[in-house]
Amino acid sequence: MRVVLDTSAFIYLNDFRMFEEIFTVSEVIEEVKDKITSLKLQGITMEIMEPSGNFVKKVISAAKETGDYEKLSKTDIKVLALANEFNLTIISDDYNVQNVAEKLGIDYMSVFNKRITRLIKWGNYCKTCKNFFENESTCPKCGSKLTRIARQIGNLSQKAKV
Repeated sequence: MRVVLDTSAFIYLNDFRMFEEIFTVSEVIEEVKDKITSLKLQGITMEIMEPSGNFVKKVISAAKETGDYEKLSKTDIKVLALANEFNLTIISDDYNVQNVAEKLGIDYMSVFNKRITRLIKWGNYCKTCKNFFENESTCPKCGSKLTRIARQIGNLSQKAKV
């Protein structure tokens, strides 16, 4: 299996021999701060690559559609873009990453946590006005703080259920 690993995969996994090829982005390496994970990285044969800008834009667009954009880091976006561009499986425990991967049809696996069970479209909801808003954090009508809640829940693709 050809995989792209996010930071959580490097932290939680101890045996990387099950993967044929390992890819990641430079930002993942930079996020590793603890000594144990740093030692793991030194013993792993992997390729550090940068996704093309078109795939980054595609991921950003999908993340905005699902409402996950505000919860994804630059690193998450690049990991998703790399997986999408090179048809790699993402290894990540991040539910926002998994949700966007599902939206884009990217294979994904979880290491430590359970994987997502539903595709979710998030929305920012005003409890005062009872309205949804896409990209605001404060209600444009009344000024109340918006709450992120599931606006629409869908089934996973057949591919992801396996």
